[in-house]
This record gives sequence, structure tokens and C-alpha cells, in this order.
Amino acid sequence: MKRNEFYLDEMTPLERSEAIAKGESFDRIPCSPSLGEQPTRLIGVTVSQYLSDPKVMAEAQIAAFKMYGQDGVGVGPDQFGLAEALGAKMRYFADDLPQVEEAYIKKVEDISKIKIIDPKKDGRFPIYLEALEILQERIGSLVKIGTGIGGPFTSAALLRGIPDFFGDMKKNPEAVHSLLAITTENILRYLEICWEKGFVSSIGEPFASNNMISPRHFQEFAFPYLQRIGKWFQKKINKGYSLHICGKTCNIWQDIANSGATSFSLDNVEDLAEAKKIIGHRMSLKGNVPPVEVMLQGKRADIIQAAKACIMKAFDNPKGYTLGTGCRVPLDTKPENIIALMDAARVFGKMGDRGKCRKQDIF
Repeated sequence: MKRNEFYLDEMTPLERSEAIAKGESFDRIPCSPSLGEQPTRLIGVTVSQYLSDPKVMAEAQIAAFKMYGQDGVGVGPDQFGLAEALGAKMRYFADDLPQVEEAYIKKVEDISKIKIIDPKKDGRFPIYLEALEILQERIGSLVKIGTGIGGPFTSAALLRGIPDFFGDMKKNPEAVHSLLAITTENILRYLEICWEKGFVSSIGEPFASNNMISPRHFQEFAFPYLQRIGKWFQKKINKGYSLHICGKTCNIWQDIANSGATSFSLDNVEDLAEAKKIIGHRMSLKGNVPPVEVMLQGKRADIIQAAKACIMKAFDNPKGYTLGTGCRVPLDTKPENIIALMDAARVFGKMGDRGKCRKQDIF
């Protein structure tokens, strides 16, 4: 399946982003599905080949951008990268995503052993940094190049092991805070290098959702460290960061808005219209087409209908809206399904004067 390279729209993604930032007119709403490793399917490589070779990684993402024209291209260590670099044992598969096989911290005393990493040398961080540099050189004039890393809470849980970590929150909260301080510092080391190289960065905290912990525990253990990251972003680049949390989050939306994040990616279990009403005046929103039921299993008409419903709810969010998926699309999501999502943004996300969506162009 071949598409015209890059110029399916009136504007490039970078031009669109710059126009939005300046409050100028732009051609359509941004659309940025969370692709993850799905681009491996476009160039015929396995996930293990992709994860071990920065050139393959970059080529896959470039192929995806040529086909889809999405409003953001990136690679990153995601939720596992920091835990692995700090000692968690991973299990790799030939053509699937890796999993944590063994936690590093067997007892709370082991926390003192955790080091501060050098992202240029440790773990698999150098692979991602090299791939990001290739992407910046090849397509950085057309689209923002970004990276994502697991947040302090998620990284800490993977290092300790989820059952023990959650138990520590009740039995030994001081140890949890010590671990969170270390994971936060390590994340900031990676963000610092990415900032120096001109890559945008986002944070993912899948273990901090209302499905995993209570709002009280979020405020006690996740919020302070996300807020620290928010203050770092404000100091370095004078704006906030992008945050994604899988699962239910409605009970912590105000905390999320107070964390220093200025963009929030919602899981499809939450309602965009409700998020717009509660935090839309404070944050841009992204999402939230279902990645499995719609993107993987649906047909073109299903995807367009779901995308249209999201646009209807959030196109006029006061702080902006990006059409996207509720979470990462499954590996075997068909390219034509991702194209359908992008086409929905082009058909139903046409923009009028001053970047305001015209209802007559949408519905």
C-alpha cells in the first residue's frame, strides 16, 4: 500500500503545529495515533530486529510517516526502558513486545544500590537516542520528533515488582518515596539529553491509573514526582509536558492538571466530553479511539465513525485537541486502518478562520 509521501495535507505537521502555537489558521486538527512497534509491519522486520538496531527503528518510523502523515514521529524507552537500565531482567521475544521477567529490588535495602544512569551509555537508551537523531536528520524539517519514557511511579513499580511495590505503599511508604526520587532523577537525566538535542518528550504512567491505585495513593506517591517533572519542563522550555495514563483517570483529572502537564492523552474508557468540561480549559486533550475494538478489529467505517465521535466531543476544547488512539495500537493493526483514522481527521477535522473548526465542514 503506497501513499503520496508527506503531502496529503495543505500543511506539514510542523507547519500545522507552529500555526496552532501562534493562534493562526491551520488546515485540520492534528492526528497522532500511538503506533509503537506497528511500523515493523511496514518494512518486514521483527520486533526484536527493530528494538536492537537504531537504523531499522528509524527506517520503520519513516516508512510509517510516509504512509500515514501523522502529526508526530518518535521512538523511546517507554515504560520498560528505565527499569531495564537500572537492573530489571527483561524477557525478549522474536516478534513481540518484551516483558519484565524479574524485578531488580528484592528487598527495600536494595534501593540504595540503584545508580544514576548515563543515557548515552546505559541500557538500551543509546539505541533510542541514535534512532532519534536519524529521524531528526531525515524528517525533522517536516514533523516534530519525540520520545516517551515511563514515569517515576511506573518505573519504580517495575523495578520493585508490582505486588511488592504496592505492598510497600502501605507498609513502608518512606522506601517508596526513596525509590520514586531515584526514578525521577533518572528520568530527568534522559529528558535533559533529549531537550539538548531538540526532541520533544512525553511521560507515560500506566500503573498510576484509578484501576491500579486509589486517588489518595496517586496524590501521595505519583503526583509529587510528576509535579517535579512539570517544574523541570517549565524551567527548561517554559511549558508543560504531555502525559498519558492508561485506564480510568477521571478521579485524578484535577491532580493531572496540577502536575505541570499541559497535554493529556486519555484512554478510551474515559469520555472526552467530560474531560473537556472538567480540565479542557487547562489542558489540551488527545484521544481516544479504542485501539483494539476499533483500530485492530474494526473496518474503515467503524474507525471513521469512532474518530468522528471523538472530534465531535473535543474539537472545540479550549486548550486544543489531537485526534488519537486511547492507547498504543496492537502490533498487527492493519495499515489501512491507521490510514482511515488519518483520513477521518482530514475529512471531519477541517479548520476555519483562526483555527476554529467549522461545524458545517464536519457534520
